[in-house]
Amino acid sequence: MLAEIEKLLAQVHTESGSDAAGQPSRQRSPSSTAHVHTGIGAIDSDLAHTPPTPARRVIELAGTAGSGKTQALLRICATAAMAPASADVVLIDADGTLDLRRLARQMRQMAVDGGATDSAAEAAAAQALQRIHVFQPATTHALVATLAMLPRYVRERRLRVRLVAIDALGGNHWIDRKEAACLQLKIKRATPWFRLQQLLVDTLLATCQRLDCLAAVAQVLVLPAFASEDERQERVFAVGGREFRDAMIPRWQAIVLRTYVLEPAVCPDGLTRVSFAMHGQPARHAAVIGPWGLRNCD
Repeated sequence: MLAEIEKLLAQVHTESGSDAAGQPSRQRSPSSTAHVHTGIGAIDSDLAHTPPTPARRVIELAGTAGSGKTQALLRICATAAMAPASADVVLIDADGTLDLRRLARQMRQMAVDGGATDSAAEAAAAQALQRIHVFQPATTHALVATLAMLPRYVRERRLRVRLVAIDALGGNHWIDRKEAACLQLKIKRATPWFRLQQLLVDTLLATCQRLDCLAAVAQVLVLPAFASEDERQERVFAVGGREFRDAMIPRWQAIVLRTYVLEPAVCPDGLTRVSFAMHGQPARHAAVIGPWGLRNCD
């Protein structure tokens, strides 16, 4: 089993955030932080009243394509890496499309907003990028193997990881067409896809528990809700006047602390205003996305 995991890990592209964004890399000493501050008002307000539990460690960002999920995820990663008691961040790019230069721009803008000069902001971003550890598993099997081996990766490098971020969760199912076909089945418990999803969910939770960290996951909504009431799943997302169904197995909901549905709207000035709403509740927080990344509305 270990040999098979090692074989899968050999297929996973990994680099530091500084490498991915074209910045020089250097050795670093372990860092620590008592709490992950996400930098997004809606999420931080909720975490202050409902902190993670051992069984619920996942913050889920759900939305249609172009809704700002990835940018919100990058904001969370940047905030964790740039905090005064800075933490190492594991960033998993599940579909291989993430551009880490967006993360670098977000970090530079956050430093400028904090009062730093342009040169100081550049230095702060370069330093923070060194605490981002990027993995690009091409399949769900490789994603599970990556999560399973993270505790060893962290231990060998003496890191202090406080956040595991996964962008485009489920995107590898669309790359692996054989697995994606199983999404159309009404009953999934007997399918290899369902068993693999169970393994993914359980491995993510176990890894977060061993690392004592939080997970932030961006999940795209692409599957329309079933028309028949008999086929409807427990979670239906209403976005932009349309309904979408959950692509994850029911077990997923047991490890999710909060689910936020993101819905974008283009402003007259060309910026994008993104509303955050807890699943099933009205939106109560908004952020703006521009070339510099995501910024909370005042």
